[in-house]
Amino acid sequence: MKNSLCLVGNLWTMSEYPNPLREWSLERKINAIADAGFHAVTGDLDEKVISCARKLDLDYVGWFWPKNCADVRAGAEACQRLGLQRATVFLGHHNTSHAQVLAMALELHRQGLKRGIYFAPETHRDTGTETPEKTSALLKAFQIRTGQELPITWDFSHHAVVKHLLPQQWPERLLIHKKNIQQAELFHFRPFNGHHVQIPVRVVGRKTSEYNDFLNFTKKVFTLWRSAPANQERTFLACPEVGPKVGGYGLSYEMPSWEQATLLAKDLKKIWSASAS
Repeated sequence: MKNSLCLVGNLWTMSEYPNPLREWSLERKINAIADAGFHAVTGDLDEKVISCARKLDLDYVGWFWPKNCADVRAGAEACQRLGLQRATVFLGHHNTSHAQVLAMALELHRQGLKRGIYFAPETHRDTGTETPEKTSALLKAFQIRTGQELPITWDFSHHAVVKHLLPQQWPERLLIHKKNIQQAELFHFRPFNGHHVQIPVRVVGRKTSEYNDFLNFTKKVFTLWRSAPANQERTFLACPEVGPKVGGYGLSYEMPSWEQATLLAKDLKKIWSASAS
């Protein structure tokens, strides 16, 4: 899938779908992801889930949440044992020191080289990359220590909300690490604005101006990534991420998160095509 868009379905979006009393089985969820045109699945390091995905020729992106370097090594070993090629990693927590987060990032780098696996910390709440400042400090320190860019799974929603950014500020404030963004493989696209980490994909069946602001920003991300000559031979992995009601991302009046995610996936495909021109 060179120079193409790979859509990654997130099992998290299907939590309690279609409702808490009649939640679909794992097999039905994986089949729905394949039927909706996704090319891959992301979830935790669960052998049963991975096996279900592979039966349908879906790639699998794992994730794990280490608290220290020992956890990093254990997670990396699990990824190799399960035959994964890539995984998203949540480094530490909100109170993990910069030195500890850097140590984990360096260990993750070593494990990736050793095992031939692409590991990428995600910019995410309650981690060592939860704010733009923490992320920038980590990227700088990692580059000084290794001479390389730290792979990142970019989710811009958390940083936008932390700084309460207006849409016109997003390109200047969220896309400052251009080289790192261009070298990234996986991006999580959850519709957001500067005050809400997640906004609805549709309201009464229609796109809102806030959602259109998000789509316009998404096109800038695609355009930036595709402007790197090396990326003409790479695949962009995009996860249309819509959090469910359980856990507080989705609100009570919204349509189910999985149904929103499938609509978002279609919008991402359109924007990807438009960004080529």
